[in-house]
Amino acid sequence: MKDEKQYHRIDDEIKQSAWRNELDKAGINLIFTGNWVKSVHSDFFKRFGITWHQHNILRILRGQKQRPININSIRERMVDKSSNVSRITEKLLRKKLIESRPSETDKRAVEIVITQKGLDLLSQIEQQVHEINNLLDHLEPSELIVLNMLLDKIRNVSR
Repeated sequence: MKDEKQYHRIDDEIKQSAWRNELDKAGINLIFTGNWVKSVHSDFFKRFGITWHQHNILRILRGQKQRPININSIRERMVDKSSNVSRITEKLLRKKLIESRPSETDKRAVEIVITQKGLDLLSQIEQQVHEINNLLDHLEPSELIVLNMLLDKIRNVSR
């Protein structure tokens, strides 16, 4: 692995030199880094007039290939499961990036599809998405494999 001294360390970022143990340090580092990544993503998507959550929904809808999907199915596929999908879809409707129609099978439910305007916006974003993907380009391929393995392992803890 590359020498960690050439990088900003969590100790310096939050000005804390002593830690109770490496477990505490790792937990804080994970939260701090996650918030930093969210902030970079937020700034990137602001340039396109949407949020990261709205982008996530647009990508889900594009993957449907114009097949309608209901709110609950969108929620299940969201990266952030705590997202208020109803509120986010309302905002996307107002921007005319998606359309909503009554479900043919359940009249109480609505189904969502992406509009051409939404598809065009995703295309525009993808022309510049390398800017946020480059957050990890200084890591070696072997480091990325270990990072993905460790992140998966963190989430698979027994509760």
